[in-house]
Amino acid sequence: MLRWIKVRSLKYKIIIVFIIISLILVILQAGFFQHWISGIILRHSEANLQETVRQIGKQVDLQYKQIDSNARVIRNNQVLKNYLKDLKRHTINYQIAKYQIARQIVRLPNLDMIENIYIFPIGYPPMNLFYSDAIFEVDRMTEQLIHANQKSRSEEVIWTVQPGSHLISMMMLIYDGDELLGLLRVDLNEKFHSQLDDVHLGEEGSVYLINHRTILFANDRTLVNQNESKLDELTASGTKVAYTLEYQGWKLLGVVPNKEILNQVNQVNKILLLMELIVFAFIFIFAFVILRMILKPLKQILRGMESIEQGKLDVIVNKGSNDEFSVIIRHFNQMAERVNRLIKTVYYQQHTYRKAEVINLQSKLNPHFLYNTLDMIYWMTVVKDEEEIGDAIISLSTILRYSISHQNEFVTVAEDMEQLQNYLKIQRMRFEDKLAYEFHIDPAIAEIKLPKLLIQPLVENAIKYAFQQMLLDGKIVVRGYAEGEDLYFEVEDNGVGMPAEKVEALLASFESKSLHGGLGIQLVRQRINYIYGEEFGLSISSEAGRGTKITLKLRTDAGVPQEELWRDEELHA
Repeated sequence: MLRWIKVRSLKYKIIIVFIIISLILVILQAGFFQHWISGIILRHSEANLQETVRQIGKQVDLQYKQIDSNARVIRNNQVLKNYLKDLKRHTINYQIAKYQIARQIVRLPNLDMIENIYIFPIGYPPMNLFYSDAIFEVDRMTEQLIHANQKSRSEEVIWTVQPGSHLISMMMLIYDGDELLGLLRVDLNEKFHSQLDDVHLGEEGSVYLINHRTILFANDRTLVNQNESKLDELTASGTKVAYTLEYQGWKLLGVVPNKEILNQVNQVNKILLLMELIVFAFIFIFAFVILRMILKPLKQILRGMESIEQGKLDVIVNKGSNDEFSVIIRHFNQMAERVNRLIKTVYYQQHTYRKAEVINLQSKLNPHFLYNTLDMIYWMTVVKDEEEIGDAIISLSTILRYSISHQNEFVTVAEDMEQLQNYLKIQRMRFEDKLAYEFHIDPAIAEIKLPKLLIQPLVENAIKYAFQQMLLDGKIVVRGYAEGEDLYFEVEDNGVGMPAEKVEALLASFESKSLHGGLGIQLVRQRINYIYGEEFGLSISSEAGRGTKITLKLRTDAGVPQEELWRDEELHA
């Protein structure tokens, strides 16, 4: 009864806590959050609007500076000025001057934003140089501008909006020194303001470009060339953000109606209220099922733990779902299975270890019998004065003892070279003294340790392949030396050698890890890579009819390589 009360108590506590939290959220949302969130949205909207207008303003500023710079390049073109000067002095035909000036214009870059380029020379009709609409007479404004500045030099750029077409035009007077030669007019096409047309400040927001209280650009083209005061009544109920351009102090104005921002606030408040009501509705469902979802799998795990505690290691807990508890149950089952398997493994290992000890004792008897037999044969040859045969037996006995022994996987350079000499002694007897060998081992590396029998396979390979015919005396030279942290061994013969393509094929087999051809060399390379790392290995240099040289690159670490240290740790563990 007490346990049932505790469970019921926990359930009610969870329900009450969730109800209180939900009521607090609803009250806060109705009273405080709504005002707070409204202020955040308003400030955020205004900040976004300001940043958007600033970014657009920078781009527009850059565009107008660029078009101004391009226009000044045209105006300051000395070739163009010379033709206008000759035309003014009547020393060149009008059509020729127009043609030559047009050639200068069409060579200019960045003309894709320009609709028309005209030049109004003094005393002549307008020149249509780059245009979609040709003009044949000087308009009144252009004529007044030319006459007003004939006596006083003016570098000012004049911006206007062409009536009817709404094209923005820039006009600049052309001088050569103080002499007025004409007027340059550049009309910008609609593409120039495409980025302003594409700007979306909300659903109903707009941008305006204003020059000295004159509207140069507006999404609503009817406002172009109107006074800025025309915008006051349109923007009275909206949020306005202005950005001043560096170019001539123009102003970019962004406007978003307040009702659009307030609609966003109302939508957010409705969504919050709806979410809270949904959460409040689900609280009761959650409160009734949460205990069942949590306690049922926990009880299964507890029963499984009790079974293991009682020694039943083959227990399996059933998982009924795919949630976090199923992961815990799966790991619990894996742990129980692993413990059971480890106990069986330990028992099997102990049984196998005892069996291996017996086999090990038996295996030690056979090498000793072989060594003793070879020793007996040696003394029999000594008695019969067969010293050469006796030397061969001693060399063979030493090689067998050295090869079969597993006590030390790594030996000193001096020990390995001694066994290599024993091997070569036997091979020399085999070839009736037609095989010669030399050792050039730096005494400084004598105590450095290296893997046992690492060099001998290379010597065997040389005897097997380099001296197949044995028509001439064969010679093998073994060198050993150290350079910095690296240890080098060279095995060189004067045998038949190999052509370059065969050497390349052998090296390619190393990369593909194929064991076809050069088995001894491949195994030596694999041992080096395994023990010392991929940066160490061997290289081959050979020439047909001139012999072969194989160079090993090892490490000069003082002491035993890391692999043997690990092996010693395992043996002592």
